[in-house]
Amino acid sequence: ARREAFAARATEVSDLAWEAMRARLARYKEDWGNADAPLGPDVDGDLGRWCKVQRQLRDAGRLAAARVDALDLLCFSWVAPSDVDDPTRADWAGMLARLAAYRDEHGDCDVKKKYQRDPALGGWVAAVRRCRSELGAARVAELDQIGFVWQSSRSCGSAWMSSFRELRAFHAVHGHSDVGAVLGDGHELARWSEAMRAAQAKEAALAQADGALARGGVVTFEVPARR
Repeated sequence: ARREAFAARATEVSDLAWEAMRARLARYKEDWGNADAPLGPDVDGDLGRWCKVQRQLRDAGRLAAARVDALDLLCFSWVAPSDVDDPTRADWAGMLARLAAYRDEHGDCDVKKKYQRDPALGGWVAAVRRCRSELGAARVAELDQIGFVWQSSRSCGSAWMSSFRELRAFHAVHGHSDVGAVLGDGHELARWSEAMRAAQAKEAALAQADGALARGGVVTFEVPARR
């Protein structure tokens, strides 16, 4: 009986935590007009990671139907807009019109990948850039006509990618990713690495709390414990 009571309490706590995050997503939608909170250091990273976990759980068949329905009511995208692979599957004319509207408002077509006001447009633009050779001459001409920017003025991932490349170079030299052990814990790259490990641990804990057992395809970077 005690074990059953504990399990019931754990379920109740999990349900309350999930509902709190759903409410945060609802508020995000009120602010931005969509329920697709992105990952990234410049946004609500916790909410973006939670959204990612919900997609993983649904893909694994481990997200309760009631929770799926609750997110559907928010028009939640089960494929993250930034993960779109084939831009031709979208409403091509409609996306061109949205891009033209963006140009008219901002003066260019350089939409960032994780554009909060219209994440579908940001993901579509990023996919178009990746797939230029597969679009065909007619579609490329349409894009050129409205001033499509084939090379983003923003660095890929901006500061995040710069730090990632620096960490990769560090690993190539030292054979591990424990930057603090070599350069000191106060080094900028060491602090960034620690922040990434903390974010990864939080995401893993959230997935475990929601019952996600598999993390297939998710790349992890672990630092061995110092002796």
